[in-house]
Amino acid sequence: MFQNTKKTDLPEVEGAQKNMKRTTIEATDEEKEIILQNLACYPVLSSIVAQKPLLYRVAFDQYKGKISSERFEEVAEFSLGGFLLHSVQEAEFRDRLQRVENWLKLYPEYANAEFGKKLLSNFLNYSSELEVYDALKRAGCSPDRDVSLKDEAGKGKSMKNKPKNLDFRVHPDGRDILIEVTTPRMSLETELMYSDIPHAGFFDPGRGIEREGYAGPPRAHVVMENKVINQILEATSGTDYPVILIINHTYAYPEIMMGFGEDISGCISGIIHYRNSTSEFRPALRCDLSKKEKRFFARLMGPTRAEWLQRMLSGKNEERRQPTDQESPR
Repeated sequence: MFQNTKKTDLPEVEGAQKNMKRTTIEATDEEKEIILQNLACYPVLSSIVAQKPLLYRVAFDQYKGKISSERFEEVAEFSLGGFLLHSVQEAEFRDRLQRVENWLKLYPEYANAEFGKKLLSNFLNYSSELEVYDALKRAGCSPDRDVSLKDEAGKGKSMKNKPKNLDFRVHPDGRDILIEVTTPRMSLETELMYSDIPHAGFFDPGRGIEREGYAGPPRAHVVMENKVINQILEATSGTDYPVILIINHTYAYPEIMMGFGEDISGCISGIIHYRNSTSEFRPALRCDLSKKEKRFFARLMGPTRAEWLQRMLSGKNEERRQPTDQESPR
C-alpha cells in the first residue's frame, strides 16, 4: 500500500516452511526497540496500546491471504507497528500518528485499552472512525458510539450471534440519523497492477480505473453493496432510521475516486466520500433528508471537491494578479 517505504525483510525460512503462505511481517528484535522508542513519542497512544506481539506486527495481508508470496513485502499493508517503525522517515506516518494522538487527548472516551486493541488490529480502519468522530464533535454533535438498535435482544448472546451495530448516531435536525464508516482498499488486482507497472491513471467516470478484461461493477458500488448487505440491513432491520455511509477512500484511491455509487433498495440516505480533507456528499435517489441535514453532511468531512477546486483556482489567480499602482512599492 505504501510502496515508497521499504518494508522489513522477512527472515529466510528453510525446508517446507519456505513455501508457506505469508500472512504477516514481524519485527526483528532491533526493530521492536525502534517501535517502542517511537511509540513513546505519543504518550496517550502508548498508554492504551499493550506491548504484546500484535504491536510488533509490521505488515499484514489486507486481502485475507490472497497476496502471493513473491509480492507480499511489496503489497502488504502496514499495521500500527509498521507506522511506528517507519515514522521517522515517513512524514505521512508521523502526521497520522500525531493526529490520532491529538484525538485521543481530546476524546478520553476513546483513550482506553479496548480501543487500543482495535488500533492494533487495524490501524487505518479505526483511526478513520476516530477521524469521523472528531468531525462530528467539531460540527457540534454529541454522537452515540457503537449503536445497536437491538441491544436488549443481544444481551447474553455470544459475540458470534451479537446483533450488528453501526458506528454513530446523531441528530443534526432533531431526529436520529445513523452513520457507518468504512475504509476500503483498492482491489488486489488493481494494487498488483499499480505495483507491477506504472500507470498514468485513465478513468471512466462511471467505473473508476479501468482494468484490462474487467467487466464487473465499479469498486465504489462493490464497497457500498457489501456494507449494506452484510451490515446495514441487519443492523437497521425493522426500523426506518436514515443511514449515511461515510467512505474514507484515501487507501482505495484512485480506483473509486470517480465512482460514487448508487442507492441500494432505499437502505441508505446518502454517501460521503472523503480524502485529504476534501469530501463529496451524494444523497440517494429516494433521500428523505431535510435541507438542514443535507447541508450538515455536505460539509461534515471538509470542503466539497468543487469548493476545494475553487480555492485552488482563487489562489492561483491571486498569485498571477499584478499589483496596482497603489500597491506597487515606491
